[in-house]
Amino acid sequence: MAYNFRNRNLLNTRGAYLGSSGSDSESQDDSDPDFLTPSRTPRRSTQNNTARAGGASSIRNLSGKRARGNGEEHKRGLRERHRRRRKRFSQVPQAQISRRTVLSWLIGSGVIEEKEAVWYVAAQSGNILGEGKVNREGILCSCCSGQLTVEEFEVHSGRKTRKPYQYIYLAGSQVSLLDCQIEAWEDKEEEERRTFNNIQPASKAVDRNDDACMVCADGGDLICCERCPSTFHPRCIFMEIIPQGDWLCPYCICKYCGNGNGNGPLMQCSQCEKKYHFRCGGETLDLMNPPVAFCGSSCRKIYKGLHNLLGSQNELHDGLTWTLLQRTDEPFTGSYGEEEYKRIQCNSKIAVAWLVMNECFLSTVDRHTRANIVQSIVYNRGSYVTRINYSGFYTAILEKNDEIISVASIRVHGKRLAEMPFIGTRGEYRRLGMAYVLENCIESTLCSLKVEKLVIPSVSQLTGMWMDKYFFSRVQEERLVKELSLYNTVMFPSSVVRLHKNLAMLPDLNLSPQENEGHF
Repeated sequence: MAYNFRNRNLLNTRGAYLGSSGSDSESQDDSDPDFLTPSRTPRRSTQNNTARAGGASSIRNLSGKRARGNGEEHKRGLRERHRRRRKRFSQVPQAQISRRTVLSWLIGSGVIEEKEAVWYVAAQSGNILGEGKVNREGILCSCCSGQLTVEEFEVHSGRKTRKPYQYIYLAGSQVSLLDCQIEAWEDKEEEERRTFNNIQPASKAVDRNDDACMVCADGGDLICCERCPSTFHPRCIFMEIIPQGDWLCPYCICKYCGNGNGNGPLMQCSQCEKKYHFRCGGETLDLMNPPVAFCGSSCRKIYKGLHNLLGSQNELHDGLTWTLLQRTDEPFTGSYGEEEYKRIQCNSKIAVAWLVMNECFLSTVDRHTRANIVQSIVYNRGSYVTRINYSGFYTAILEKNDEIISVASIRVHGKRLAEMPFIGTRGEYRRLGMAYVLENCIESTLCSLKVEKLVIPSVSQLTGMWMDKYFFSRVQEERLVKELSLYNTVMFPSSVVRLHKNLAMLPDLNLSPQENEGHF
């Protein structure tokens, strides 16, 4: 029977904890003292020639211990006044921004203004230790006219907290760059990019199933799962005889016994997203962390290994760093501890990574659900329709001097398989080996997690490059094709070639050359 997913609507829902940007009717009176630089010029600190003492008590209250007593309510008030102030200048079109940094994202979003004065404020004393002006590349220091990254500006100011965005304030509104990041992340336009892909069938639809095959993403005569919206071409899953009665897809049965009923309730693995019976070999639910469960020790190790890497910059050669990111929707508490700070940076860099991906790839929209595929993958957006459920994706970025220059999307389906559907480099950095560096970092991580295969798509004109330079091979063996049909991998038109690499045959890229001898 041919099933159709007619007139599907993409209903984006927003998290209840997200803040609004304020009413247009609110006062924009510039006489509000919280808008303005304090009238008394801060005096020079006697402890540091480049430092300034906290001449304004409001700065001391913002950064010192007394500020923490005011709590999140005080910070929200500052952010709200900053939102009213920002209406005086317009957004900068993101396409016109030459460098992709967190600061350029804030400028493009209209949260801060280019060449706006900033202060580095000491956490305890409230002294102003450094002054500069923000631009798209970083911060132009007022004392030496040097162009610095955000972290370099902190070190130049005599501090090394590793949380520079928390202690750099806009001189006019006295809002920290960290609060500016939260404001930009909670902007309505940014919020819509990460909402849940809530696909609902039309009220008059014949059925509630997807109208595209889970394996090839094409329509036609499809067999439908009785438990979820997934559909398949029988030939795509090598089904020779159409079953009579109810049929369950590979994502609705136990990965071990193949049964969707009996042997107790089915649990879903937090890593590979396959279901399993505890009696068949999976792990019990972790009562200390209820949403997390694993089908086996290998998925647990992969999950923990990836999450331990999240938000941590890994230094490479020539000033390059690479970082693994994943969007999280946990509400901000305002405590700005290490984990919350890291989460804010991850979310901000996800927003910048999307802008890089949007430069590198034409907009790819699923023709059946109208979901933006690249955007959904970068923001790891979930869905009730398994085929467009991208919640398991991670984003790997390559940076230099705070600029994101290369981005890749990764999803690990357990120890047997990982996929990398997109990897892109900004135009001015192409043909410099940047994608090669990032891909090596990804392979090294996957090897350390004992993942066996990496699968990628390739347009025909680049297939030779992937095979000759990166040592991928075509997916041709029937055994491998059958195995891939059991996983929810991102699908492309038939003109795109699927390639794979056996990571188990590679040396561990984390080892030294001497340690790698004999690992081939």
